[in-house]
Amino acid sequence: MTDTQESRLRCALVSTDPGFRESLRRMLEADAREIELAMEIAEPFAEMSDELIAALRRCDPDLVFLDFDDDPATAVSFCRFLSEGNAQRYIIGTGPALAAETLLETMRAGVAEYLPKPVADEAIGGALDRAARRLGWAPANRAPGDLYAVFSPKGGAGTTTVATNLAIILYRLTGKKTLLVDLDLELGEVAVLLGIKPRFSLLDLAENFARIDAGLLASYITPHESGIHVLAAPFHPEPAGRLPSEDVRAILAYLKRHYDYVVADTPKSFSLESVAAFEEASRVLLVTTVGVPALRNLQRCKPLLEQAFGRDRDRLRLVVNRYHTDDVISLDDVRRTVGFDVYWTLSNDYEAVSHSINAATPVVQNAKSRYTRDLQAMGVDLLGLHQKGRRLSGSRLIGDLLGRFRNKSTEAPA
Repeated sequence: MTDTQESRLRCALVSTDPGFRESLRRMLEADAREIELAMEIAEPFAEMSDELIAALRRCDPDLVFLDFDDDPATAVSFCRFLSEGNAQRYIIGTGPALAAETLLETMRAGVAEYLPKPVADEAIGGALDRAARRLGWAPANRAPGDLYAVFSPKGGAGTTTVATNLAIILYRLTGKKTLLVDLDLELGEVAVLLGIKPRFSLLDLAENFARIDAGLLASYITPHESGIHVLAAPFHPEPAGRLPSEDVRAILAYLKRHYDYVVADTPKSFSLESVAAFEEASRVLLVTTVGVPALRNLQRCKPLLEQAFGRDRDRLRLVVNRYHTDDVISLDDVRRTVGFDVYWTLSNDYEAVSHSINAATPVVQNAKSRYTRDLQAMGVDLLGLHQKGRRLSGSRLIGDLLGRFRNKSTEAPA
């Protein structure tokens, strides 16, 4: 199996049932295995054209979901056709409950397993997990992804806005699987900022973590139209410390094995969830504003931060949010006050950010926003995409990248 095949399985769906097609599409979008829905056939067996059959043959899917609702007898014959084309193909049947004799016939025709309708998301997830293992896709072979924890010791600093939009930026820059986790079990607001209504939360996953697999994980994830996945906080507030820190660490470590990038929005306190995120993070983005209360809280928390990170203090990055060059407190004042160098500044684009929050639309969808440009530049730097030996900030980095692109495009061909 090639590297491409190992990282992306091709799936075909043959079903006249729009409800089942929608459920499978949603599961595949949220799934951590990178299974591609390469072909979807909604026509009844009797109406399938030769061109459609030829397209399916060219697609050569590794995995097929085959619905028996339309015509069970023809479905069995179609299954034989699929098996003859590729003996290693994994076929999952679904449809009405079948008699034992008919079910045995489907298995002889090549169906690996059969899911009677109605099919729960958990059953689909489990089938996907078994198919992935049978086809040689092993999550354990994947190197752990990077986790970015976004933290502030004071509410109102804009950490949720930073975390939410940073996750989208990382996905846009790389196209790799990116998960946004809301660790604030009391009053997490990630779902509100994204305009989504998750069915499940981090707490649901934690309660079933002992039996978690990639299929079950997918059922707790909510896909967002931007391309990122979301593991939300519960809708109803949960008391602080609801989850032991070792449980949170284990969950975050597990998520890193299934995603290239995990962005964690942490509570605005040194809670168990925050400390667990610190321990698992590749980078901790310490967000502050230049207001006196925010800097005072940051100064007060410095001993705890130094205790938490010790000699590994390089993982900390101080980000000044809502920054304006005319602020009374300068960046040098910030550095002297809190004892941390300022890693990045995000412009005080109040109108664009406040509009995005009220409209439940990520601000990074507004390409004209100064905040978007600054956050994009920070994402480039975090990923190590900036020019070696130089560190630029804000719009200077974007301008530099665009300038280099324009220079290359105007060079005469060799």
